[in-house]
Amino acid sequence: MKVICKLKQLMDEQGLNQTQLADATGLSPTTVGKLYRNQFERIDKDTLMVLCKFFRKGIGDLFEVMFEEGD
Repeated sequence: MKVICKLKQLMDEQGLNQTQLADATGLSPTTVGKLYRNQFERIDKDTLMVLCKFFRKGIGDLFEVMFEEGD
């Protein structure tokens, strides 16, 4: 099973870059970059809430669970 962050797509839709999102949300550029590149191991609840509020989206709009063969 794999969790995919859809942050890049949401940012592209709004014409945002990583620095702009970090500045607008107060999240660290490192956190934004890891989520943007799908290079995260876990996500903090507060980070999740900030992103949901900023984009006015639910968790399912930010992340997708991909099942692989054998899952």
